[in-house]
Amino acid sequence: MATARQPWSVPGVILFSHGDLSYEVDLFRPLVEELAQSRLGEMTVPAYERTEKKRLREVIVRSLPPTSSDDPELLERMRARLREEAHLATYLQHPRIARTLGPYEVQGVLYIVSDRVEGTSINTLITYSQMREKLLSPAFCLYVGAEAAGALHYAHTCKDENGAPLGIVHRDLNPARIFLEPEGGVILTDFARARSLLPGRVASTLPRPHGDVFYCSPEALLCEETDPRSDLFSLGLMLLELATWRHLYSTATVRPDDLEEALTEKVKGKVLDAAITAMEADLPDHAEDCILRAATFTREEVNEITEPLAHPLRSIVRRLIQRDPEDRYQSAADVEADLRAGLAALGAPYGPKEALDEVLLSLTGASMSRSVLGPTSESQLPPNMVTGEDITNERDSTP
Repeated sequence: MATARQPWSVPGVILFSHGDLSYEVDLFRPLVEELAQSRLGEMTVPAYERTEKKRLREVIVRSLPPTSSDDPELLERMRARLREEAHLATYLQHPRIARTLGPYEVQGVLYIVSDRVEGTSINTLITYSQMREKLLSPAFCLYVGAEAAGALHYAHTCKDENGAPLGIVHRDLNPARIFLEPEGGVILTDFARARSLLPGRVASTLPRPHGDVFYCSPEALLCEETDPRSDLFSLGLMLLELATWRHLYSTATVRPDDLEEALTEKVKGKVLDAAITAMEADLPDHAEDCILRAATFTREEVNEITEPLAHPLRSIVRRLIQRDPEDRYQSAADVEADLRAGLAALGAPYGPKEALDEVLLSLTGASMSRSVLGPTSESQLPPNMVTGEDITNERDSTP
């Protein structure tokens, strides 16, 4: 018989049990930065999956009580969205994608269990390479990009049990969502904000960017239709930052007034609408700058910012971060193929072992100066919690 207890009650508490497995929180662990609660009462906490006799592995458990909001309708939509997330995860069975299990409903509490990925996020590696004042090698960037592109291709082409495309778009691809494992493998995490074509999906009324705005595609920031090519743009931004510490959306060297003057009347209306949406959705203050930059960057600026990249990474990233999706790669499979060809052209083997050796050198050589700050994502563990604005939008429901 399943049991459940409140996750914040006592140290070593069993959150819930399912079959022979239980999920236990050890509150003696430092949780100050790792326990989070949304305004709708969703809790995210690190836990252990265990049997009666021993702990098996570390996981992340998210829970949503049945009565945690003054808005029962919104709460029920949230619960439906979590069920949808868990349902979608059943199709994402890939060695380079972190697993999500559930949903488990125990005494009215809805639980979702996700792998707690061991290793270091690309976000952290970017920061450490800045501290060390030494860029990671082009080979490392090609390797990480190829592995991530392979996982994305799998997700983008997933089909249901009847062979129908699921139309999955991650929508939150950024350096905090990709990890290098202790053995050098690359893991893509957190499809909590993914769009899909699952039957019965929950719709929302507010079109908005669904991920870290620093890494959203122009179409996502301008509240237009997104597709797998939007994820490829985000991958390009991440690879650009990983290889150069630079970011296309940075406004450090431009004046907002100059950007606004570059807008046509038609685009100016889109930017205004997107900025209003950003405020209504309570997006970060820098969202408006990202929206304006996404609407105004030129092909010449793309060429300029990618110029420091080594060949062939330069041409690959340059093609990934074009504003018009038609000018980008049309599939993650094509991106992976070009990245792997570029890696092979270097003439020396480069795989998990070489990536791990390079990262260990970067971590041990990093200066711990706190003055080094980059535009890397601020999101860390625990993974993003779903909010009322994260319900799949009908405007994104076409392939």
